Amino acid sequence: MRRRTPSEKVALTIATVAAVWLVGTTLFYSSGGINSSGLLPTVGCLLAFWGAFNSEVRLMWLGTGVVLVSALVLLFSVGLVVAPAGIALVLGSIILARASRSTV
Repeated sequence: MRRRTPSEKVALTIATVAAVWLVGTTLFYSSGGINSSGLLPTVGCLLAFWGAFNSEVRLMWLGTGVVLVSALVLLFSVGLVVAPAGIALVLGSIILARASRSTV
């Protein structure tokens, strides 16, 4: 198991908090049912989390893009709740991109 740099740890923490935020606020109704409009941003956030976990910058940017696009598309249902997570993931993606090591 490889050791993560402090920047990679920060990016992983941001992705984890964003995933918890999205699942908690958009995926479930207060009655316990699943909110289908929260599925797309949650999937995008989990992609970003997986990218941060594996230090894959492209995958984290892909997940971040899905979250941001879903925030725009679902603006009047869950978009305003999804937007802070998308902004946080952009910050995490930038941090992870700066922390990525050269593979050459």
